[in-house]
Amino acid sequence: MPRESVAVIKPNPTTTMNHEKLKAAFLQGGERESAEILNDLLRTTVREAFWQIMADEVTQLCGPHYAPDQASPHHRAGSEIGSVYLGGEKEIIRRPRVRHDGNGETTLDSYEAASSQAGLFNEIVDLVAEGMSQRGLERTRKGAISKSSVSRMWIEKSREQLGQLRERAINESEWLCLMIDGVFVGGENCVVVALGIDANGRKQVLDFESGTSESLETVTRLLQRLQKRGVTSSEENPMLVIRDGSEAIRSGVRRFWPTALQQTCIIHLERNIADRLRRRDRSESQRLFRCFRQAEGREAGEEAFEDLREFIAERNAAAALALSDRREEALTVHRLNLPATLNVTLLSTNVIENVMRNWREQTGNVKRWNVAGDMLERWAASGLLWAESGFRRIRHHEDLSNLQEALRGPSSSADSAPAMSLRSKASAPSADELGETSCNTNPN
Repeated sequence: MPRESVAVIKPNPTTTMNHEKLKAAFLQGGERESAEILNDLLRTTVREAFWQIMADEVTQLCGPHYAPDQASPHHRAGSEIGSVYLGGEKEIIRRPRVRHDGNGETTLDSYEAASSQAGLFNEIVDLVAEGMSQRGLERTRKGAISKSSVSRMWIEKSREQLGQLRERAINESEWLCLMIDGVFVGGENCVVVALGIDANGRKQVLDFESGTSESLETVTRLLQRLQKRGVTSSEENPMLVIRDGSEAIRSGVRRFWPTALQQTCIIHLERNIADRLRRRDRSESQRLFRCFRQAEGREAGEEAFEDLREFIAERNAAAALALSDRREEALTVHRLNLPATLNVTLLSTNVIENVMRNWREQTGNVKRWNVAGDMLERWAASGLLWAESGFRRIRHHEDLSNLQEALRGPSSSADSAPAMSLRSKASAPSADELGETSCNTNPN
């Protein structure tokens, strides 16, 4: 229930505590009691200040109480109970009334502003974006705002964010890398996300598309919109596209950006292979995949891939065939002869999966998605922008000049660059960066 406030009834309240009394109250009480005293004092001060603002507005309209303005069409009409929002809570106050000779009741501008829930807008939508349920907001605000009002505010804000994400300019940056991955939401809906990385290592969510799966239709809508907004790949400046194993994404990229180089996500590939192996073989498979991800350059990458393929072929022919089918796209980054420090970022779509994992935490209170409207798109846009606000540049972004040079150079330039041995650690990512042990670890 909203709290009853009587401090604003009188224009000259006498409840102000002087400095000495306040100091004594702090010394006598504990930390919690002192905080409560200070909070009550601040609220009382705000209420008194608000009463004075309303009284000044009445004086401007009607003249002083003791000398009414005879030329003004306004006159005082007593007072009545009203409500305002102070500190996010609803306060019951007594407000002065003013009437107009020809138009009846005149609402004070100060009271109208203080009694509007618009002042709670940013605070409310921020709390919803952080994962608080709309019903929980209604309870914590002690009835200051209803669940339906929270819902209306959130719809308005998230719709604004959807427009912001899809209408902002993305053609002003040179995108070296484009990551595309699909993530399922709620078990029945899929969101395909495109994330760009520029030459300075800065990440930005470019766009997304929702559907029931990573179908060619869903991917086509996304890539078509990206192309119209200025995301390009040419012979002179080809892009590196890092994607999951979806055939629809592969076909879509070939259609819209035929010059782009495609790198399949090694993490997705490893999971698919592991599902076909016996449990006792998975540990060695993980070690070999780890060596492959740590390898630097064309020669070391192909050596590590061949070691992995031979191990898989001895244990599962179907898994070896699936691995061989992905050979070219699995070795794209290695064949560019880049420093292995970039492998952490360029060999997987983990950047997108981390974004969506964090977003799922914020949408955990959503039990049912209304796919008939724009609910999924609104929430996805809000979640992606929220995640983007915490983006940092990729690890070892200073090495991206090597990627830029390799993409712009002739395709044969990879053969002329020196290749590191598989076992070399000259610039390989550390075990801490990969979250794993070194590829030199003996499995036995």
